[in-house]
Amino acid sequence: MNLREISSQIEAKLSEIFSEELTSGLAAREDSRAFGAMVEKKIADNWEQICADLGHSPLERPGRRSIFDFALQSNGKIIGLDVKTKDLDSTRYSDGGICAVGNLLKFLANDDGIFLLAEFGHNKLSDQREKRDIVYIRVVPFTLLPRDAYRIENLGTGQVRLNYTVDQVWEEIDWSRDVTNFYDMFIDLATQHYRRVSSDALNRIAALEAFRKNGYKNFSFNRR
Repeated sequence: MNLREISSQIEAKLSEIFSEELTSGLAAREDSRAFGAMVEKKIADNWEQICADLGHSPLERPGRRSIFDFALQSNGKIIGLDVKTKDLDSTRYSDGGICAVGNLLKFLANDDGIFLLAEFGHNKLSDQREKRDIVYIRVVPFTLLPRDAYRIENLGTGQVRLNYTVDQVWEEIDWSRDVTNFYDMFIDLATQHYRRVSSDALNRIAALEAFRKNGYKNFSFNRR
């Protein structure tokens, strides 16, 4: 399957259904989550037609625990699309959260799935406070981003996050990367993370034991 081609096709269809918003803006909301929900609703309203136009079979929307928001089947493969809205205001915080390490690997390896990110960059229109402008739409396979775009944090069993927006690393996407090469790189990254948090956990256990030994006085988790 040509990942570049299918990503480009989905991106083109999303740009088509959001063509008006790309030129005239979309109603703003009180926070980025509500704005993102509006974007998702418009995709949901058009998902079956998008799939039909591209010759794919739409799948029912997954539950909340899924790592993606929309899915289709093509040539026997499940393709999941995770929709991200990125506020381009540099003063706004965005954590780049994607999904848990285990859930990502289960979908890619166990389900033999393809995981796409659809990133919508947006900001406020300078002359209309009540509207936001969708500046760009980028669709890319998650496994093709540059190595330094990925990071893992210790939320639950490990949370995959991005250091950069898809748009920021667009020219660095490795369209020829094999999924095995992604696994080699990602497993190294995940292993380093789990070794680090394992060491931190042992230090915290030692601090708790010292606290008990000291009669429950002067507690602290010493930072390394």
